[in-house]
Amino acid sequence: HTLHSLITILGTWALIQAQPCSCHALALAWTFSYLLFFRALSLLGLPTPTPFTNAVQLLLTLKLVSLASEVQDLHLAQRKEMASGFSKGSTLGLLPDVPSLMETLSYSYCYVGIMTGAPGPCC
Repeated sequence: HTLHSLITILGTWALIQAQPCSCHALALAWTFSYLLFFRALSLLGLPTPTPFTNAVQLLLTLKLVSLASEVQDLHLAQRKEMASGFSKGSTLGLLPDVPSLMETLSYSYCYVGIMTGAPGPCC
């Protein structure tokens, strides 16, 4: 069942590397298409994923679409910067660079982000 998450991550990473200017829509289509396939495994006669694997796959889908959106925003900001003659604009809140495969894997499998979600309000 680990292969499902790895396939999703590698596919999204490949889309980000190949098409950074439109990777958000491509990642959205890829991850949700794979999620549809993943949810239909039992209909295809393949082993049904465990509830834990299902939860991981759902969260990865959201995380990877979000990552692709951030990369696309970075690419658009870099384009604007080049078009305006390299005047340093505000890059606050943007990724510093397109993530490498190792960074993408680390982000995707980070326990805190994948199973516990964002921290709640302080007491």
